[in-house]
Amino acid sequence: MVLPGPGVQTHIAVGNINLDISLSVDRLPGPEEVVFARDAWIGVGGAATNYAIAVAFLGQKPVLVAVAGREMERLGVVDMLKSRGVDVSRVRTVDRPSGVVVVMVVASDSHRSMVSMRGANEELLKYIEEEPLEGAGGECHVHMASVPPQALDYAPRGCTLSYDPGGEAFKRPKSLWNRLQRVDWMFINTSELRGMSGNGDLEAASRLLESGLRRLVLKHGRGGATVIERGLCLTLDRTPVLEPIDVTGAGDAFDAAFNIAVKAGWGIGGALRLAVAAGSAKVLKRGSSNMPTAAEVLAMLPRVASPRECSLG
Repeated sequence: MVLPGPGVQTHIAVGNINLDISLSVDRLPGPEEVVFARDAWIGVGGAATNYAIAVAFLGQKPVLVAVAGREMERLGVVDMLKSRGVDVSRVRTVDRPSGVVVVMVVASDSHRSMVSMRGANEELLKYIEEEPLEGAGGECHVHMASVPPQALDYAPRGCTLSYDPGGEAFKRPKSLWNRLQRVDWMFINTSELRGMSGNGDLEAASRLLESGLRRLVLKHGRGGATVIERGLCLTLDRTPVLEPIDVTGAGDAFDAAFNIAVKAGWGIGGALRLAVAAGSAKVLKRGSSNMPTAAEVLAMLPRVASPRECSLG
């Protein structure tokens, strides 16, 4: 099943590729303590990789731009991505350890703790400098996720550009502020906004628009999301899933659905509803890259409320 919209879009996803280990636990361990996991999921992850899989599952064409470590090829990870509909022609494999993320998810409330090793992902900026990104004909979109703001300098011409900085909002806020005018729209959550501006409210969000950003999508987790443009503020107050299984990757599913809907010509309110439906469908699946299908997203859509207008004042 393909989401309604004209033609097939090309989405160039730039970012990390990891080996992910997700453990469901009753509580997080203390120092020198062992806790036993209820369940485990081992697979591929990384925000851009998750996004690419979500785009493929929603019926569009993803191209993943990433740097994989030596274990990826041996374990067949790149071939697996290809089998899921991801174009892996721009995945470079290097003789370095792969990126690894270990996630512990508390079963009762889905809160997470994560340990990350970047590994081969550290070579991404060098890669896209040496081999520049190229746009594609038709409806082309570039999505950069959890990469340093400097990566925005290498976005190809002729494509719209979205950016989900993740933790980079905390690490390099000044560098990000200086590049906002390069971005068509940015995804950020309230804690990341606070890391950038010292505050996580809508007034702080509006200041990003004053710095040249065209559109901001502010994610509130279970509290929904808000889209802000000049002269527009729409918010959706809650998500329909009260007992999530695993929230890892939900933001990537959200980003993919929103971008696809906007590129397909949907209104911002409709794109916001679809994005919340995609994120909500994802949290019912264990594993960071275990993305919902288009049918699962559309089945969730009737449970998502309509957004309402909000005020920045």
